[in-house]
Order: sequence, then structure tokens, then C-alpha cells
Amino acid sequence: MLKKILITALLTCAYLLGGFAPAAEAALLRVALVTGQTTAEISCDDEFEVQSGWQKTVMPKGKYFLFIKDNRLFMEAVTERKISAAKIEPHVSTDPIKQKTADTDNLSKRYDWGSSIYLAGLGDKKAPGVNQRQYNGHLRAMVADGKLLVVNYVDMEQYLCSVLPNKTMVVWPDEAIKAQAVAARSYAMYMQRVNVNKQYDLPANDTELVYEGTGLRIEKAAINKLVQATKGQFVADAAGLPIQAVSTSSTGERTESALAAWGKNIAYLQSVKDFDSDSPDFTWEYRATPSLLEGQLAQRGYTVGRLTSVRLSPLEDMGADRTDTGRVKYLILTGTGGAAKISGEELAEILSLKSTLFDVETGVPTPEVLKVPIEDRFGFEVGSKDINIKVNDEDKDKPAVSSILRSYHMLNGGKDEKIIFHGRGKGSGLGLSAWGARGMVNAKEKITYKDILAHYYPGTYVRK
Repeated sequence: MLKKILITALLTCAYLLGGFAPAAEAALLRVALVTGQTTAEISCDDEFEVQSGWQKTVMPKGKYFLFIKDNRLFMEAVTERKISAAKIEPHVSTDPIKQKTADTDNLSKRYDWGSSIYLAGLGDKKAPGVNQRQYNGHLRAMVADGKLLVVNYVDMEQYLCSVLPNKTMVVWPDEAIKAQAVAARSYAMYMQRVNVNKQYDLPANDTELVYEGTGLRIEKAAINKLVQATKGQFVADAAGLPIQAVSTSSTGERTESALAAWGKNIAYLQSVKDFDSDSPDFTWEYRATPSLLEGQLAQRGYTVGRLTSVRLSPLEDMGADRTDTGRVKYLILTGTGGAAKISGEELAEILSLKSTLFDVETGVPTPEVLKVPIEDRFGFEVGSKDINIKVNDEDKDKPAVSSILRSYHMLNGGKDEKIIFHGRGKGSGLGLSAWGARGMVNAKEKITYKDILAHYYPGTYVRK
């Protein structure tokens, strides 16, 4: 009798939990679609189901505003006219609650769900979308630190089919695409492991894997086929665990090490030769006006005033301001208001440079006197000092002197003056190089995706 009661209780729980059982969720990847906002748009072309605690509610098809009030989740069905007025954009922080008008005729019903709900399609029908994007799997919405958090629980292979087209091209060799698929799966599994006790594994706008949901515009049949061909495979470290398989578009001949980029040594993220010479970004050039850089610096709190010089050692000299592969650690920007030391990564972000592997050119001759600001012990400028940097003709060819001279790129405030960046590669320079993988396959007929991964992640192997 007791056995029958237990079986009945288990079956009842299974029915109530349906497709949202925690055991089933554990096998899925958790991707945060909405974070730090107060509202989102939920839409579905078919009826869908919302589960709040033990209660399940079948919702009519249509569009809804999901929002937080008093640390509770509410949903309102809204007419097309109301939604058009709110102008919700995909993955853009917005708060339609603040845009609501007093026209309550537009609202059909308000649902009070509590602090956490699940949303899913009915049977084989479409799952509800979020902010005008469609997703596989099901959704969970919850209140997290007073803000709205919407997480997509999605199968790993479906997730890869969505993110991989951003990392590769359908016309590339199959082995190069397979390498990208296994690396992406490894990275996602690594994030699952390190974030197991958090509310999600990675955000939709992750810097490594950008997730835009599902649809004909996003997924590519040829890439989906290769994802399935490597199903379940990942790159493992010596302990057999998934590695943090970061990747880059191209590197300009050599990848960067984790030690140089992140300040920590990771055995499988060492600097190795790249084969990316066919990349359209193998070399690049970017020209910026000094006023553009001055404005961007001011917005970030740097008070350098009008720029007078950029100090960066030449790439061929590999000064202390560069890593062993030549990527820029930092630059010194000097102006009429002072000087600022800025990292290569921040400058690349400010100007949208393709990488931190670059040289600088201004075309203005080096002066004979350099004006250097004098600061007190609190860091405030209290004056300046002129330093004579005129070099005798016989000393100009000395390596040390030549390097110092060529590190100073002067600006005189001319009308058409430009700061010119001559660079190589695109991306962080870490890990698997997309164009390098393609180059390896094109150079050797019998190379496989496992060979590619072993080259870019030394000391690792592929397993299931």
C-alpha cells in the first residue's frame, strides 16, 4: 500500500512539473536573455503555458509586457498600438512601464505571478519569444536583486547551431567548422561548470559566444550538420575537464598567451604560430582625428586636454609597453591638460580598433624640447618642466636612442592631422584562430579538426 502511495505521489509530481523538472533542466544550458532590466516583451504566435509554483496557466497567443512591481512578476496583455508606442528593441535596455499612458482601454488583463515563473510552448507548438526574438527550449523569469532576469534553458546542440554562424562561414572547410563547433561546446561546458551555483551559465551577449536565438536568418543548415557530426565532443585538459576554449578571428601570425593577456598562466593557452595570412584583417589601418580621441578620453574621465603626443614603442622594437607577441599593454597620451596611461584594450575599445596589435603614426617630426607635467604627491599637476631631447647626429643611430625617439609620436594641432594605427589581426588573439584553422586545412589535405584543436590548445585532447 505504501509503495502504491509513493508511486502515485511521484507520478503526480512528474505531471505537475511537466517539462520543467529540475533533473531535466540540469542537462540544459542556461542562457540569460534579460538582466538588470525592469521589463521585457513576451510574445507567442500560439497558445503557451506559464507555470507559477504548482499552478499552470494556458495563455492566449499575443504580446505581453512582463514587469516587476513590489518584487513580484506581473504580465499584461497589450494591444498592437500600445506595443508600437513602447518601441521595444531586441537586447536593448528599456522600461515600457515608464512609458505607459493613462489609456487603460489598451490593457486586457494583468497577471500576478509571484517571484518566479516558467514559460513554454504547448506540445510541439512554438515557445514564447523575448523582446522580438525566438528561442528553443523553455524560459524562466524571476526577480533577482530587484531586477528582471529571464533565462533560456536550451539544449547544447541547439545553442551551438545558433552561435556558430557568428564564428565561421558555411563555405569554409568542414574540418575548420568542426574545430569551431568543438571549441564552442567546450567553452559553454566550461561556463556551465564554473557557474553551476549561479542563476545562469552565460549571458546572451557573452563576448565569446553571441546568442541571438533561433530562426532561418540565424541558423545555417550546413553548419547545423557539422555541429551534429561532433555532438557531445569537447576539448579536455589533463584532468579530463572542459577547457575555457576562447577563440579569435585572426591574430596577425601568432596567438597571444593567457599570461600576457590575463596575467595568469594557463597551460593550454600559450602563444603559438598562426596560419591566418588569408584573413582580410591580417593587416589593417585606422585613421582617427585627435579631437575624436580627445572627446572619448574626456568622456571616460581622462583630463589630458588637447593631445600633443602619443608614446608607444615601435612594434619592431618590442618595448616594455608591449607583450612578447607585440600587443600593446599601454600607451602614454600627453596633452595640454596632463598625461594619461591607458591600456591597449581600453584604447581599442574607445576607437573600435580590430585588435591591440598595432603601430602608431602621426607624421609630425619629433621636437627638440618635450614639456613634461610635474605632479605633487596627491597626483595634482603643479607645474611643468621642459626637457631637452635634442639628439646629436652621431647618437641618432644608436639603438636605444633610436627606439626612444621613435616611441614619441607628436601632434601639433593641424587642421588635417590624423593619428594613424597600422594593425594586424582581429579579436583578442587568444586560443583558436578562425582564419588560422581555415589556413591549416587549406595548407594540408589530411589535417583534421582534432589536429587543429591540438595545435591551438597545446596539451589537450578531444573526448566525449
